[in-house]
Amino acid sequence: FPSPALMSTRTPSDRPPPRGLPGRMQVPRGPAVTARSLIIAFLLLWPNAWWLTQTEYVRYSDNGTTASLFFNAITLLLLLLAWNALIRRRRPTWALFPGEMVVIYIVIAIGTNLAGHDQLQILFLTITTVVRRGAPGTDYGDNIIPLLPGHLIPQDRQAVDDLFNGATTLYRWDHIQPWLGVLGWWTLFALLMVWVMLCMVALLRKQWDAERLTYPVAEVPLQMIADTRSLFRQPLLWVGFAIGMSGQLINLLHTLYPSVPEIPIAVRYFQAPDYPLRAAGNIPISSFPFAYGLAFLLPVQIGFSCWFFFLVSRAEMIFSWMAGYTDQTAYSFPYVRQQGVGAALGLALWLLWTARRSLRHAVRAAFGLEKADDAEEPMSYRTAVFGLALGLVGLIAFAMFAGMRLSTAIYYFAILLAIVLVVSRLRAEVGLPTFEFFHVGADEILNRIGGTQRWTGQEMGVMGLFYWLSRTHRQFPMQSQLDAIRLGQRTNTPLRSLNWVILAASGAGIIVAFWAYLHCVYQVGFESSKFYPSIVRSFGAAPWDRLSAYIQNPVQPDAGGIWAHLFGSVFVAFLAFMRSRFVAWPFHPAGYLVAASFGLFRLWLPIFVSWLVKVIVLRYGGLKGYRTAMGFFIGLVLGEFSAGMLRTILDLIFQLYLPARSGIGGL
Repeated sequence: FPSPALMSTRTPSDRPPPRGLPGRMQVPRGPAVTARSLIIAFLLLWPNAWWLTQTEYVRYSDNGTTASLFFNAITLLLLLLAWNALIRRRRPTWALFPGEMVVIYIVIAIGTNLAGHDQLQILFLTITTVVRRGAPGTDYGDNIIPLLPGHLIPQDRQAVDDLFNGATTLYRWDHIQPWLGVLGWWTLFALLMVWVMLCMVALLRKQWDAERLTYPVAEVPLQMIADTRSLFRQPLLWVGFAIGMSGQLINLLHTLYPSVPEIPIAVRYFQAPDYPLRAAGNIPISSFPFAYGLAFLLPVQIGFSCWFFFLVSRAEMIFSWMAGYTDQTAYSFPYVRQQGVGAALGLALWLLWTARRSLRHAVRAAFGLEKADDAEEPMSYRTAVFGLALGLVGLIAFAMFAGMRLSTAIYYFAILLAIVLVVSRLRAEVGLPTFEFFHVGADEILNRIGGTQRWTGQEMGVMGLFYWLSRTHRQFPMQSQLDAIRLGQRTNTPLRSLNWVILAASGAGIIVAFWAYLHCVYQVGFESSKFYPSIVRSFGAAPWDRLSAYIQNPVQPDAGGIWAHLFGSVFVAFLAFMRSRFVAWPFHPAGYLVAASFGLFRLWLPIFVSWLVKVIVLRYGGLKGYRTAMGFFIGLVLGEFSAGMLRTILDLIFQLYLPARSGIGGL
C-alpha cells in the first residue's frame, strides 16, 4: 500500500533498474554469518570505539558520526576489498566472501552509531558533570542532585573527580566498582531502545519495500560489496576519488605548514551587513566533496525541495523582521524549528496511517487470527508485536522508576519514537548527507506546550538524564538497523541471522563504548588542557543549566510555538495531499520538514549544485549518463572518507592535535 506522501518519484533514469531478482543483486555465493566474520567484526569494535573517543570526544578533531554515512566504516570496507584483491590469487581461502564483508560492515556501523557523537558520548558526560559540579552548597548540589535517582548517576565523588582530573587509570578497583551499577542500568536502557527500534523495523520494512524506498545511504557500501569489479573499473570513480582525497590532504598540509594554501571546503558563515537581509542570520557555505557525492544520490525532487525550503526559511526570517518581530532567538516568531518538528509529528501520523493495513495484518498474525507472511522478515510478526509491547513497557517502567509519572513517560516516549520513526523514514527514502533537529525534542516540546510547572522536579530531572535522546536526533540505532537489513536483503544474507548479529553488535557496542570513555578519559581528564572544553559544556552542562533556569524562572506554555507545531503538521499534510494528486507537483514534504535542520542547513550549497548537475545529466545523458556520472560522485565520497581516516590516524600516531572540527565532520 504505497504512501502517496513519501513514495519516491524516481524515474527509470533516476534509479538504475535492479539486476536479477527483484530487490536483490547478483552477489557471488558464499556464507555470511561465519565464525571468521564475527571474530573479525567484534575484535574491531574495541579499536574502533577507542578511535571514536579520541577523535570525537577528546580532541574533537573530526566527527565520524555526524554524517549519515560513517567514514570509518566505509574506509574499513575499502581495506577489506583491497585485502581480498591482494590475497585472492595466493591464498584464495583467506579471502572474505561478500556476505562476510556485509556482516563486518554492519557490526562496525552499529558500534560506531552507539559510541558516537550523538548517542552515548552525550549520556556519559551528562551523568558525570552533574556529580562533578554537584557539591553541597552549589546550584547543582542543592537544586538538581536531589531531583535525580541515585541509581542512574555515579555515587562515588572521588571516582568522578579522578575522571575529570585525569592522569590516572581505569584499571583500579576503586575506579571500576563505582561504575558497574550505574552503567549497568544505562546499558539495560540502551538495549531496550535498540530492541524497540528493531521491532519497529521488522513491522515496517515490508510496507516500505512495497513503497519502493531506495535507501540511498546504503547504496554506497552495497555498490562496493556487490558490484566491486565494475565500480572500481570506472575511470571517473578514480577522478572523483583523487579530487575528494586531495582537499583533505592539502588542508592537512596547510595545518602543519601554513604557507601551503588552504582549500575552502569546511563550513564558513556569511551574513549580510545591513537589515533586513541581516535578519536571515549567518548563511553557511561549505564544499565537502562527500556532500556533493551523497547529494547526487538524492531523488531530483528531494534535492530541489531541500534547497528551496531552506531559502524559504531564510525569507521567513527576513519578512518577520520587516513586520516588527525583531527577536531572532530559536523560540521566537516565525518559529522555524518548531515548524519542522510539527511537520515531523504530522508526518509520523501519516506514516502510521498509510501503513495501517500492513500493521493490522502483523498484529492479527501475532495473535494467530491470520496466516503470517513473515518468513523473510528479520523476526516473526509475533516476536515483533509482543517484543515491541514489552520493550515499550520496559522503557516506561525505567522512566517511572527514575521518577516520572506514568502519563509523562507515555507522552515523552510517544513523541520521541514519533521523531525516530520520521528520521528513520527520511534515511530510508531520502538519504540526506546529514540531518538534525537541534534542541527541539520530546523534552522541549513538553515544556513549551505544557509549561515547566506542569511537570514535577523529578520528571524534569529525568528529562535531563535523557538529554542524549533529544539533543540532535541525528543518529538513532533504527537508522543503522534499516541500512543493515537493506544490505542483508540485497546481498542474499539471511535476515533472521542478521537480526541476531544486530542485537549482538548493539550489546557489545554499548559495553565497548563505555569502556573506551573510561579508559581514555581517566588518562586525559575531562578538565585537562588535552580535552576539548566545548564538549563538556555542550554534553555535560547544557541540560543541567537549562534545568536550573527552568527551576528559577518557570516557562509558561508557548502559544506561538504550539501554533507553529500545528502549522507545520497542517502544511506538511497539504504538501502530501498535493503531491498525491498532481504528478508534476515539485515540492516534497521532506524538503519542508528538514528546512530547519541545522546539519543540513550547512550543506545547502552542495545539495543545490548536485541537484543541478543531476538534472542536466538526466536531461541530456539519460540512464547511461547517470550511471557514468554516479561513479564520479561515489568516488568523491570514497576519496574524502579515505583521506579523513588517514588524517585522524596520523593525528593519533604523531600527536598532532589537529584543530577542532577541521576534518570531514565539521558539520
